[in-house]
Amino acid sequence: MKSIIVAYDVDRTIGLEGHLPWEGRVPADMQHFKTLTNGHPVIMGRRTFDTLPEAYRPLPNRQNIVMSLSATAIKGVEIARSLDGAYEIADEDPFIIGGADVYRQALPTVDRVYVTEIVARTIGGDAFFPKLPKEEWEISDVKDFQPDAHNTLAYSFVTYDRRNPIQ
Repeated sequence: MKSIIVAYDVDRTIGLEGHLPWEGRVPADMQHFKTLTNGHPVIMGRRTFDTLPEAYRPLPNRQNIVMSLSATAIKGVEIARSLDGAYEIADEDPFIIGGADVYRQALPTVDRVYVTEIVARTIGGDAFFPKLPKEEWEISDVKDFQPDAHNTLAYSFVTYDRRNPIQ
């Protein structure tokens, strides 16, 4: 199964000047990401790869596949020129981890979307996640969380499954 994993705010904002707008304010999101993707291939665009903290680049214990038309060799990373090429490289069912252009390309090809819905509004956001049409997607799981000592914003982990899985 191919999946997307993403965090976005109430306006579906996923980025602000190359960063997560809530960076450091919802560490539970990073832990959720790590738990779900650990041991699986992750597919991302070059800009997303470049925004990863250097200490975590490439993401450990994952097959890192970067989509790029211009990148040559990156240590510990496999380069794909297209989404189809990335799928061919993936050892098993991959997680698409961004950015916005890669999400748009991948959405018609996946059966599941894992979302961390952040209860916040980003002023000046410049990258957004596409809408999930209700006729194509249904919520299969929701876990809501209020702010706490470690997470200063409310958030939900929501899993969407495609109503008619891709064959």
